[in-house]
Amino acid sequence: MDLSKLAPGDAAVALRSFERRYRGLFATLGEDESPDDIAHRRGRGGWSAIAHVVAAAWAIAACGRALGRVLREDDPEIDATDVDPALRDRPNDPSGTIHERLAELGLEANALADVVDKVPAGDWDRLGVVNEGSGRRVSALDIVRSAVDSGVTHLRSAERVVDEVRA
Repeated sequence: MDLSKLAPGDAAVALRSFERRYRGLFATLGEDESPDDIAHRRGRGGWSAIAHVVAAAWAIAACGRALGRVLREDDPEIDATDVDPALRDRPNDPSGTIHERLAELGLEANALADVVDKVPAGDWDRLGVVNEGSGRRVSALDIVRSAVDSGVTHLRSAERVVDEVRA
């Protein structure tokens, strides 16, 4: 997904939509299908829908941490796992109900959207250095776009898993 032109305001709208969009995955289940059962079933790739929900929440929270550092400090060192989805841990067997995990996703996404709404226009170009040794720099806007990208990527993956385990 190309998010290179995603504006901060649009990113905030996308972040605020995630809880509703993820909940929509379970809104069409039949009366004989338990949302928790469907959410915890693993697909062929080894992921469950609930693991994708948790991974999205973790990614958004990580981007929130990185954004906070970039906005508060000059050229901060940013943990690579906070901005690179490939380096993040994979949730193993998330506990709790799907509704609890969706609420956590909503909290993280809305908290980041609230921060995005308050960032002055001139601060979107502030930079942090990723601590992977390459000297790669990421802007505040890059970080927010990464959060949205992670949310959308995990949503699409969760949709595939739900479709697969229901079949």
